[in-house]
Amino acid sequence: MGQFIELIGSTIIAGFIILIIINLNIRMNSTAASFVQSSFNQRNAITIGQILEYDFYKIGFKAGTNKIFQADSSRISFAASLNNDASIDTITYYLSSTSNLANTQNPNDKLLYRRVNQQLSYAGIVTRFYIQYYDSLLNNLTYASLTTQANRNRI
Repeated sequence: MGQFIELIGSTIIAGFIILIIINLNIRMNSTAASFVQSSFNQRNAITIGQILEYDFYKIGFKAGTNKIFQADSSRISFAASLNNDASIDTITYYLSSTSNLANTQNPNDKLLYRRVNQQLSYAGIVTRFYIQYYDSLLNNLTYASLTTQANRNRI
């Protein structure tokens, strides 16, 4: 009878140990998945930043007098020679609606589109894309004032 109680006790203890190991494994997998997702999001943000930095640095490069064609809070269209050649490219950045990324975890996710001439691609996934414009004296330019080309030339 004593051996039977020891067998049941050791089975119960082994069951608890197995449950602890399974729980630990589940938590480690969850943590690893969170880490991978966080790493992906950080790389995505860095890539978007590098693309924007490069393109915005080139705004108006080798272009004529009208360098910015459209300026709004979440949309910009400008001229630049991205490849430092004789051709002037037209670059446009704008956001998609949230319905384009309805299957992501964040309901606010949007695609940031980048159009170079007629070639459309996306720069990345963002939740916001907000642009403010300033003149050479660091005065904030309102979006209503940027409807004319003369005011867009002040940017």
